[in-house]
Formats: sequence, structure tokens, C-alpha cells
Amino acid sequence: MNPTTYRVVRHDRSGEVWIFRVESDVLTGACGPMQNREIPPELSDLSYEDHPDDLDWILRAWEHFEVLTSR
Repeated sequence: MNPTTYRVVRHDRSGEVWIFRVESDVLTGACGPMQNREIPPELSDLSYEDHPDDLDWILRAWEHFEVLTSR
């Protein structure tokens, strides 16, 4: 079983920082953009369900995101 991971990413055009939730190599949620680009210590506590429409945009713009870190 693949664990849930969280990827801190930056959109190269806007500079916005987002957190992606990934389960079994599938994007299952997104949280962002993060205020002041600050990353909270516990990524699993964030709400990844608030903006389901963002997932469509993220998938369309996938090549414009750079992974900063993965946890």
C-alpha cells in the first residue's frame, strides 16, 4: 500500500505556493494558495476538499508547478 504524501509546490507564473495531497501517485487534493507562502508544520491537518474545481486547473497547468519539497 502506498502512503499518502504531501508535495509543496510553486506555480511558476504566479509564484503561488500550494500543497498537493497524493495517494498512490494520484493527486487527490490541493490546498492553497498558502498565505504569505508559509508552510504549516503538519500538512495532513490542512483542508484539501474546499476547492475541488482547483484540481481541474492544476491538472491542466501541471507543467507550470515545481515541487519544492515532499513529505
